[in-house]
Amino acid sequence: MKACGIVAEYNPLHTGHVYQMNKARQISQADCIIVVMSGNFVQRGEPAVIDKYARTKAALKAGADIVVELPVYYALSSAEFFAKGAVLTLDAMKASSICFGAETDNADCLAKISRAIISEYPEYKAVLNKALASGCSYPSARQTALLEYLPECKDIITGSNNILAIEYIKVILCNKLNMTYYPVLREGAGYNDDTDNAKYASAFGIRKMLMSDEAEKLKTYLTPDMFEEISHSQNCPVFLDDFSCIFNHKMLFIKQLCNINNTDFAGKLSEYEDISPDLANRFASTFTGKDTISEFAMKIKTKNIVYSRICRCIMHIILEIKHSMSEKYNDIPYIRLLGFNKTGQQYLGSIKKNLDVPFITKTADYKNELSFDLTCSDIYSQAVYEKYRYAMKNELQQNIIRI
Repeated sequence: MKACGIVAEYNPLHTGHVYQMNKARQISQADCIIVVMSGNFVQRGEPAVIDKYARTKAALKAGADIVVELPVYYALSSAEFFAKGAVLTLDAMKASSICFGAETDNADCLAKISRAIISEYPEYKAVLNKALASGCSYPSARQTALLEYLPECKDIITGSNNILAIEYIKVILCNKLNMTYYPVLREGAGYNDDTDNAKYASAFGIRKMLMSDEAEKLKTYLTPDMFEEISHSQNCPVFLDDFSCIFNHKMLFIKQLCNINNTDFAGKLSEYEDISPDLANRFASTFTGKDTISEFAMKIKTKNIVYSRICRCIMHIILEIKHSMSEKYNDIPYIRLLGFNKTGQQYLGSIKKNLDVPFITKTADYKNELSFDLTCSDIYSQAVYEKYRYAMKNELQQNIIRI
């Protein structure tokens, strides 16, 4: 059997995602579609609006054959490490191809950009270093260098989905993986477009509808099963600011420990993943304990520090994701199965003897390996309980979704 992989968050699952699944199966001629999906936290540095099991069930009913969870560390990383975790997971599961949405279907040009970043040609590197020296953030400096080095790829370099597409290809090229890549031209609203008059709305736009409780509009854009899951759920939607109390309490706790131990608050914050000393100083000097997360993030945001990065840093603090954890995730530590159908079951049966990574189907057997991700799920559950007074099942009690 041949498998094609998709990297997704399905936050929430909408008709545009189904379009991509269908195109992936058609283009790759795969027998099985494997989805590597973020769990209860997503790459924007936010909680998923609905839990991973509801999204897994909706994905399987919409055309996926297997859904596995992207570990929290990767799910809350920059585009580079998010892509690394996802692609290496697909490779470990013997996927022969990957299909991803982008603002272009020009695979050659996406690969050309990826090779330029990997190879760091002298002309490209000179512009990159100049931009960095001027105070630009690395993503901004890289974009400046690419625009100057590859002007013919201007429109492709700046597309939101293209950024991830380039990172997926980079992982394949850097690791010399035997994996074909298929970009699918994004249809409908753009990645950050909140309009609702396109054939396919963006997940960003749909989350805004959820926040505004526009149920009838949601029905137009969500898959029927995703709409049903959200409509009948007692624990959604969940938004970033639902974690504000947890964040403020955590920051106050860290600050108090620093006072007791006579250590520097900013220095302690700089131990967390992606928080530089300068950013740690901004966090320490801005924190009052009285802002919501979104209010605090807007105060921290600058031209060179984007909002999503700040939100990821905040989640790193909440979930205790530190620089010291990176070594553990140089390679994929495990693959955790969330759900499958009959086709997925057949595929898993054909590869299980050849897997080089622990493949987790029973959480209780891997409590030590999964301890970090399980605690992250407990924190998500706590925020849900604070908002809805609904007690979610403990992860050890959750069953794999079978369709």
